[in-house]
Amino acid sequence: MMSFLIIISITPVKMLLKNMFNVLYPESKDVFTSLYEFDEKLEKEKALMLAEMAPVFAHEIRNPLGSIKGAAQYLQSDAATEEQGQLLNVIIEEVNRLNTVVSQFLDYARPAGGNVRSQDINALVQRTISIIGVNRMAGNITISHELQEALPHVVMDEQQMLQVMINISLNAIEAMPQGGSLTYKTSKIEAGDGPAVGISIQDTGSGIRPENLKNIFKPFYTTKESGVGLGLAICRRIIREHGGSIRVKSIAGQGSIFLIQLGAGNKIRHNPS
Repeated sequence: MMSFLIIISITPVKMLLKNMFNVLYPESKDVFTSLYEFDEKLEKEKALMLAEMAPVFAHEIRNPLGSIKGAAQYLQSDAATEEQGQLLNVIIEEVNRLNTVVSQFLDYARPAGGNVRSQDINALVQRTISIIGVNRMAGNITISHELQEALPHVVMDEQQMLQVMINISLNAIEAMPQGGSLTYKTSKIEAGDGPAVGISIQDTGSGIRPENLKNIFKPFYTTKESGVGLGLAICRRIIREHGGSIRVKSIAGQGSIFLIQLGAGNKIRHNPS
């Protein structure tokens, strides 16, 4: 637990120091080259420490959670009143929620690179649409796609990239409780370092407020009452490890568009930043 607290406290302190140096010495960044190199090394070491510590952290939490849930389920069958049954049900639901938090924490800490091979990005988008289309939440959503043909293949972990696409899609559907449209597009991009593939996921939902937009990819940041705040952070980590980038444009009350760029032939990086 102490290691976990140290890890999540490093980044704010690091950013504060970096900003202080930039303000005090705006024209002397070369003086601090070694500091920035140390900063990158620290990011890699932090990621490695997090990956090593996460399974232990999860194990120590899940064991007592399992006992609590089992005891609550046992007592629920013998609850003397409806109120007691409801209270025990709250315990079970909260245990399930904490288990979800632990699972997402493991996803965030887990390095990429499980099953990496050259993939057709259009096939991945079509698979995403088939999964999202049968989700009961998408009943009043119109789903469409515009997929450019003959796109270069992308070297990626299919399951991890599918996780990214589904996560963003579900967020979009949640932003359209009264219905709307969800549009997927793919395109070829001529980037400076070679050909790349672009993927966009656009909704007509409630949009994201400007004050929240800059924080949505931060770990544990959420505006949802029951949210954990790791979904989009995991998406960004996966995309970065694939050598890509993700950004979002949004207008409150009109909708959002997530833009993903993946380099064709890029190799997965095992040290996330």
